[in-house]
Amino acid sequence: MKVLLVVPEIRLDSVPYHFPFWAAILGAIAEKKGAEVGILDLNAVRMEFDNNQIPDQMIEEEIGREDWDLIGIGGLTSTYKRIKELTKIIKRSSPKSILLSGGGWSTYNPDEILKLVPEINLICIGEGEETFAEVYDEIENGKFDFDKVKGLCCRKGDGFTYTEPRALIADLNTVPLPAYHLLETDIYFRYSSFPLSVESFNSKRRASVVWERGCPRGCTFCSHNGMSRIDLQNIYGEGDRKEGEKLVRISDKENDTFQLPARWPTPEYAINNIKLLVEKFNVDFISILDENMTSNLKWTKEFCDLYVKEGLDKTVKWGTLGDAPSVAVKPEIVKTMKDAGCSYISFGFESASDKVLNEDIGKGQLQIHEQQTIAAVKAAGLTPIATFMIGNPHENIDDIMETLGFWIRNGIEVDPFICTPYVGSPIFYDNKDFLLEQYDERLKIVKNDKQVNSVSKEVIAKWKLDAVDKFMTECGDATDYTATVSQYFTISELFAIKNFMHKKDVRRLLQMAHQRFEQTGKEWWKHSEKWAKFCNVCQAKNELGLKLEISSQ
Repeated sequence: MKVLLVVPEIRLDSVPYHFPFWAAILGAIAEKKGAEVGILDLNAVRMEFDNNQIPDQMIEEEIGREDWDLIGIGGLTSTYKRIKELTKIIKRSSPKSILLSGGGWSTYNPDEILKLVPEINLICIGEGEETFAEVYDEIENGKFDFDKVKGLCCRKGDGFTYTEPRALIADLNTVPLPAYHLLETDIYFRYSSFPLSVESFNSKRRASVVWERGCPRGCTFCSHNGMSRIDLQNIYGEGDRKEGEKLVRISDKENDTFQLPARWPTPEYAINNIKLLVEKFNVDFISILDENMTSNLKWTKEFCDLYVKEGLDKTVKWGTLGDAPSVAVKPEIVKTMKDAGCSYISFGFESASDKVLNEDIGKGQLQIHEQQTIAAVKAAGLTPIATFMIGNPHENIDDIMETLGFWIRNGIEVDPFICTPYVGSPIFYDNKDFLLEQYDERLKIVKNDKQVNSVSKEVIAKWKLDAVDKFMTECGDATDYTATVSQYFTISELFAIKNFMHKKDVRRLLQMAHQRFEQTGKEWWKHSEKWAKFCNVCQAKNELGLKLEISSQ
């Protein structure tokens, strides 16, 4: 049996930093079953074409060289546009193969994807390792009875059917290590430099790894909520989460872990993964892409202890992502990590406004946690690294100033992201109609105008599907993205705010706020007295008022 796994180009304005784990793991599963396996990693190979998209004809010829039985393609919402193009090429090149899709780009709205991408036969919902293995078996034994495979959305003529939902993988130690020999590793090592620490920047053969599944946080902007609560999610129709409902966090005090759920393999599994990369490829730096490594403090300490015991700390430095509340509770974990060879920890702070952190994005942290985390990182001799975002639903100018002030006080260099509500995230489901109306004004008119009653449900459904297509197409390019979940700011206003924040131009940001308040009268543009001393407009008004008062005496 022959299996091909296709990795789409991700972003042409960046280099390929991280291995496509999903393809390498599925490749390992197929090889173990005796298959001939190929990985067409377009995201790596594009670098041989001056970082340009690979010509369709070349892709078609490459795929057409073999008679593939099963072709898998995966990615994120940001790769939707390219995958949609690639599926057409795949079907032209290999019309008899079963085309299986997986990953965030299709797992959260499979019914819409099957309508928009007619070339796909099957969509894997959620974690794919076990589902992929069973689909493989059905093809190999010639039965093609996919209805009995859990965790699928199957095309049936003009419609589709769901199979029984699949539970999350209970023991992540059963997941095979990636088949690195199938990857274009030389290309990834060519772009090893990763500018988050001196060690990562100077690395010659850096490799990325990921072991955590799900995320311990319930951030409303993140699609991990969909993956970790896959059996209860909106995917199957109604969903378990109602608009405005907050996700519940469970604190496991015994293991110093926040769970939502998040799962890890054993530290031994992780260390064996690193040792394989060192022995096979002479890797000198490891980027751990787990969403929030420090949220499981017990696991992190055991990993660090084992890392030192194996002597890896002397030769292979590493970096990872962290969780502010857990570090704030036990700041000593940062020193433990540094002593084990960690050279950077990046934190998703997202905002410094307590209101935004809790009411808007459900981050489960406060500004004080962020401040304590920065102190812990600096005390350990590391440089604080944090990401922030703007454009959250009810974020006003005071919230934005709170974040900017936090950066300035702590000397943090930041270029904030604009909140993108990816499919699968709670913020997408809560604002779906609002988002789609930004791509088709007719949807807004039909909803608000009682006079409009001549439009059928079928026509409205077609408009919504077209709007979803436009929305997901734009999600691939942050500079072209034109939708927003913000109830207060337009996308053009957010880009202007983003620019002023990046430059730390407090004067012009507050000046913009004054201008917009005078033009619109909207309260969210009116800054509080707290920021008046930093505001040239307020200072000018006060000075002028004082002069007028003196002159009148």
